[in-house]
Amino acid sequence: MHLNLRFRIVAAAVAAVVTSALYAPSPASAEDTLAAIKARGKMIVGVKADYPPFGFLDGENHVGLEIDLLHDIAKDLLGKADAIEFIPVVSANRFQFLNTSKVDFLMSTVTVTDKRKEVIDFSAPYMKSGWQILVKRNNTSINEATDLKDKTVVVVPGSTGEAGISKLVPDAKLLKLAQTSEALDAVDQGRADAFIQDTALLVGLTMQKPQYKAVGASHDDFPIAAACRKGDASPCDFISKEIAKFAKNGVLAREYHKWLYNSAKRFMP
Repeated sequence: MHLNLRFRIVAAAVAAVVTSALYAPSPASAEDTLAAIKARGKMIVGVKADYPPFGFLDGENHVGLEIDLLHDIAKDLLGKADAIEFIPVVSANRFQFLNTSKVDFLMSTVTVTDKRKEVIDFSAPYMKSGWQILVKRNNTSINEATDLKDKTVVVVPGSTGEAGISKLVPDAKLLKLAQTSEALDAVDQGRADAFIQDTALLVGLTMQKPQYKAVGASHDDFPIAAACRKGDASPCDFISKEIAKFAKNGVLAREYHKWLYNSAKRFMP
């Protein structure tokens, strides 16, 4: 091999190793993220933008129960309720955003499961919810999960609803769509018979959109909490203390009453 060619190959290999080292995630101590938030002066949080009443857009503004709780947390941590950068995520990409450090933590209706605990750290829960079925209000043929056999059902990839309906009704035909708006369009256009999602979301949707109804029982009720990178749980530890305080001083009840009215107790942890 020509000497110059060999030199260029070796140099390229060294450059690749250096680049890899620069961009690989560095080991994080338990305080790294919380310290970074304080030094930066703002939290960068992955939130839902299509999930009323927990996280959604009102024009260009992020609003909802989770959003209000984040403002309460930011005020205590940083002294300013608006010291937050909201990063919209969906179920299919939120853990990627978390583990590549695009966000400090997630507050995006993340259901706590044993499998997820193996790879993610969680705060204390601030909500509980299962999954349920959404159909058009004039639909009379679907009343329970068993009615979904051989029906086309929209599910969100990576959601507990997808896992639950796959296990409970394996003959259901799953149409996987990441966005709530896409799911509703599919039901409206007749491409799907029903939409499976968290009961909490469906309560909010049916409040806003009376052309739909939620039917059947709520399945697989689990706690919902903030999610942090495994081994870097400092933000979640702080949020756990905040949730305990909010439960005691009435802030949690206030936010739930604001957004869920008479359904509040159904979803409070």
